[in-house]
Amino acid sequence: MGIVSNLCSLKFEAKIVEARNVELMSSPSSLFVRFYLHAGSNRKVELNTAEICSRSADKVMIWDQSFGLECQGNETAVEELKQESVVFELRRRKMTSFVRKWSKSELVGRGEVSWRSVMESDGMEIERFVVMGETKDCNKPLMLKIALKLQASKLVNTKRVEDLCGCRDCRTCNCLDYEAFVVACALDGI
Repeated sequence: MGIVSNLCSLKFEAKIVEARNVELMSSPSSLFVRFYLHAGSNRKVELNTAEICSRSADKVMIWDQSFGLECQGNETAVEELKQESVVFELRRRKMTSFVRKWSKSELVGRGEVSWRSVMESDGMEIERFVVMGETKDCNKPLMLKIALKLQASKLVNTKRVEDLCGCRDCRTCNCLDYEAFVVACALDGI
């Protein structure tokens, strides 16, 4: 096994706090937030909040729901992440009259926050309102309050596994301690 490139561990936290100025419908419906995270290689991870029932008296829809993810990548992946955004969608699901089932969701509003803005903020943490696209009433735009936090561990310089293994030939001996040496290399860099 050759030298493994430098790795970075990233811990991502997202909190969906509330939505304001949501146009409510006369029929029963629920609202939820769907957001997409960049996962490298043109892939995205989709996450959904819990659905909450909308009532005509509510001006503010409150979720106060948090998500946490951890991942590892090399320096190139971290630089690629800086070019991406977190896309938030406020979605509505109506209840159909047929056997009182929920229908497919429809997009109410869409907004995004760049990772660069999170990485360049104090403590790599932000809390803000995101304007969710164009609205008919300019006085009250549809807004979603979110909080994003990113924690990065220091880079880990891994060593050659063969240099730590007693047999010095892990490629051919199929040494059972091979995995233990990989873990030791990772822990050595932390």
